[in-house]
Amino acid sequence: MFVIQSMYLQLDKLKNKNLSCSARQNFFSCFTRNKFNRAFTLVEALVALSILIVGIISGFILVTKALYDVTIIQDRLTASFLAQEGIELVRQIRDTNYLKTLGGASTDWDYNLKTDGDYLIAADIYTGTVILPLPPWQDKSLYYHPSSGLYNYDNTSDATPTVFKRKMNITHVSSDEIRVQSIMNWKSRNINFSFTVEDHLFNWLKL
Repeated sequence: MFVIQSMYLQLDKLKNKNLSCSARQNFFSCFTRNKFNRAFTLVEALVALSILIVGIISGFILVTKALYDVTIIQDRLTASFLAQEGIELVRQIRDTNYLKTLGGASTDWDYNLKTDGDYLIAADIYTGTVILPLPPWQDKSLYYHPSSGLYNYDNTSDATPTVFKRKMNITHVSSDEIRVQSIMNWKSRNINFSFTVEDHLFNWLKL
């Protein structure tokens, strides 16, 4: 009799805990179901935790990859501007010759560009004009000058070394046409990059 009363007391406790056990079920059946429910809840928690960990790791990898790509994209953008600047500086030489001719001077349209080959080209950080004559190509990196916002090869006090190297190739296609190639090389994240921008300058004053 005492055993039966104890079993009913246990069933009452289980009911108070909102377990899905009816009065018709014995104590052992209810206890087994309770263990199963707790085990199932543990499995759900482990699955949810696994999904959460996968999500966090994926987000971390994505952010790391984005930060890695930002430097590469930034350097690529800077290199493209420097390549275009090289083309524009060569065009400035041609246009300056035109201005001299129109001013009455006897100046060839390709003066300072007559000899084919590879050259360095840069603008003066104070005047913004091309430094002439063009020095022959050397394996030198450009320096950035924060005071003027320009890049050139002068290693002055405020100059910051960069990873960018610019080679200008000048080739006469004919007496009235010059092919200009601005070749950029740089290293970013231990990866070597390069590309070439090409343009053609014409003696349009003659044409």
